[in-house]
Amino acid sequence: MVMSLSKHELEQSFKDKSVVELEDLVHLIEDHFGYDVRLTRKEDPSRLTDIQKKKMTAAIFNDPDVIHQLTQAELDRQRGISTYSDDEEEFARLIAEVKHDK
Repeated sequence: MVMSLSKHELEQSFKDKSVVELEDLVHLIEDHFGYDVRLTRKEDPSRLTDIQKKKMTAAIFNDPDVIHQLTQAELDRQRGISTYSDDEEEFARLIAEVKHDK
């Protein structure tokens, strides 16, 4: 099944517009062809997928040296020395997540 739109039909659809927006094209496709169109940005190949992020996060937080550094930072913070972050709540969430994942 070939779905097409003639140049004339395309021009007629946008005859009153000096600029055709992406939204206009989406509506044309939906109305003319009967499809529900959803647009998503192309993935940047240098960005990690969710699966890659989860694997990397697991590897980092299973590293004994990282756990030691976070534990030491938590002890330092309890003593009034902030070596990790200025955001107390963010740090507490990170420590809770690491302890939960053990």
